[in-house]
Amino acid sequence: MSNVTVLLVEAGGYFNWLSMIPLAAPLMQGSANDWSFKTEPQLFSSKGLENHRQSYPLGRGLGGSGQLNYLVHSFGKPEDFQNWPNGWTHDDLLPYFENVASTMNVESIPTDGELIQAFLHAGKSVPTEDASFHPASSTLRRGARLSSYHAYLQYAWHRNNLHVLTETRATKIIFYNATTDGIEVTYKDDTQGVILAKKEVILCAGSVNTPQLLMISGVGSSEELERLGIPIVSNRSNVGKNLFDHLNVPLYVNLEAPISATLRKIQSISEVYKYFVSGTGLLATNGIIGLASLNGSGIIFFSGASADEKLLKNIANFKTETFRAMFPSHNNTSHEGFLYLTSCWQPKSRGTISLRSASIFDPPVIDPAYLENDDDVECIQKAIKLALQTLDTKLFREFGARIHVPDLDDCRHWKQDYLDDDYSECVMRTAGLTSHHPCGSCQMGTNDDAVVDEYLRVKGVNGLRIADASILPSPISGTPNSVIIAIANRAVDVILGHSTARFNSFLKTKSQPNV
Repeated sequence: MSNVTVLLVEAGGYFNWLSMIPLAAPLMQGSANDWSFKTEPQLFSSKGLENHRQSYPLGRGLGGSGQLNYLVHSFGKPEDFQNWPNGWTHDDLLPYFENVASTMNVESIPTDGELIQAFLHAGKSVPTEDASFHPASSTLRRGARLSSYHAYLQYAWHRNNLHVLTETRATKIIFYNATTDGIEVTYKDDTQGVILAKKEVILCAGSVNTPQLLMISGVGSSEELERLGIPIVSNRSNVGKNLFDHLNVPLYVNLEAPISATLRKIQSISEVYKYFVSGTGLLATNGIIGLASLNGSGIIFFSGASADEKLLKNIANFKTETFRAMFPSHNNTSHEGFLYLTSCWQPKSRGTISLRSASIFDPPVIDPAYLENDDDVECIQKAIKLALQTLDTKLFREFGARIHVPDLDDCRHWKQDYLDDDYSECVMRTAGLTSHHPCGSCQMGTNDDAVVDEYLRVKGVNGLRIADASILPSPISGTPNSVIIAIANRAVDVILGHSTARFNSFLKTKSQPNV
């Protein structure tokens, strides 16, 4: 709409060229493009991590976390959306999913490699009913990262009604009689300013920064705001509540056959040459080749498991002894093997985002409460058992696939066998890692407890909406990035007052997506 002007205010800047290399995603963590948060010490998990705290990477820059994630695509399952409000069911979102799949160049990986062949064959051979195995899909284009920045924002870059302000942090939302007037900002040179909004403000800061900014601005639990001396604009007790994330338990599998993506192969001159000359080879992939699910349990299949200790131990915040126990390849870049990440797609544990102080510049208190609900333990155990079953199938046996059983100090008093529930729970609570999928901290819904309504409007105030991962009412059975992009597309329709039918008609008349 040419009669509407949009100002995009971004706390970070541009991501560097390294972010474009899919396998370089770990190198982006801890960089200037990462908020580099850490959780509070966890009571029920993370015992093998320094101070029991998880690293919590979130993208800081144009494109957000889509510029440092692992590019795995998923729209979840239809039943994931069954309790979402009207207008947000799976059927409602389907046309937006189709648009995202096209715009983000979603493609399945080739299935002619030995490991993916073994994985798909295992899916037909395991005795467990209802298990689903399929090749992974990703958002890559010609061997390079494709994020929402590349697929959407860049196509709107030269529009006269779009203005982009980088290296500028929103520090407070300005309200007058519970109506949004604009935002306070701090610029790169630490000077401060005020930006007034003609119509409304839309928060897209993610599941950590969005609730923090709301609470700093006076929208949140009155008890917490009063404790910190923050004037109350609207008492919304559930701001920062309902936080959920997927916890991954890594299973290392040794191989005798030389068919995995070892670190030595990835760093070889031939692979570097292939990538920079023709955009092909191992560096042109994200390394994730398959996914499996069983009811609410899930497996992500990495085609390699060479683990650079200096890099991966630090970004995951592992204690040295935990890292070395979990990854036998830590001192051998040629070690053949792959990694299963076992998870619970529909965790029941719920955490919180809360304020450390009344200053936006103090990191918020992040408590995901991983494994607080014992049902999540059982859910991940089902994923572990499914993963073990795959190794007892024909092709994996031919490749000499053998599970690595980590020798962890805290777990030595249990039978050293993943099939033993006590042992697997101990490994889970010791070495489970965040999937980097925080969602839900400003839940959308029609009840009074929800933070935003079905039109994404923050309840209790006027002129303020949220369109990011924080509004998800419940988890996605898979990686949520593509669903969040679809939510952004749907938000356009909601804000402009379009129906789904009008959105479909609009897409047919445009060669590039609307932003």
